Amino acid sequence: MSIDTQITGTVPFDILADGEAIIEAVRAGKKPDPEIASRVRERAAKVTETIRQRHGVLDIGTKAIRDLRDS
Repeated sequence: MSIDTQITGTVPFDILADGEAIIEAVRAGKKPDPEIASRVRERAAKVTETIRQRHGVLDIGTKAIRDLRDS
């Protein structure tokens, strides 16, 4: 994803097409095409890593769950 995409908020056509293909497969009760699913997982992993590098690991869930259990 380019900086322009991040700034303007536009989503590239190939990403939209993959998302639509996944949605259509799920609606039809079928498994998504393995190649498309693989591309989506790879992009998600890159985004996750980018966020991790920028912000570090935010471990807020564990504390929230423990707080809820103790109340």
